[in-house]
Amino acid sequence: MTGRWWAKQHGRQYMITAIASGGSAVLLVAFGVQLLFLQDHATFGDATGAALVGAVLSLIVLLFSFPEFLRFRGHVLTIEETMAIQSTAELRRNKADATAAAEALGAGHLERWNAFLEERGLRR
Repeated sequence: MTGRWWAKQHGRQYMITAIASGGSAVLLVAFGVQLLFLQDHATFGDATGAALVGAVLSLIVLLFSFPEFLRFRGHVLTIEETMAIQSTAELRRNKADATAAAEALGAGHLERWNAFLEERGLRR
């Protein structure tokens, strides 16, 4: 079920993984502060159990979402680096990798890549 939902999110996967990774990292730091510094505080001492559970859940989300985020970030960097190439011959050599990256990202990346190819006269 999760795989089908993830496939339906094509074009939004980069954004989803960025938000999940960033949000879980921020929560993990907040829970870590609670566990390291506020555990014995009179007001925040009661939240230690919840902070421990939250830290474990945040770590799990981070461990699943961050590698995917890095994969999508690599696709974005591939497109950006290829678009920065000035040599037409080198651009033709790297075109297949950037096209595959744009297709994997979907959304506006593919349209932007196709517009770039048309601008450079490489679109057939």
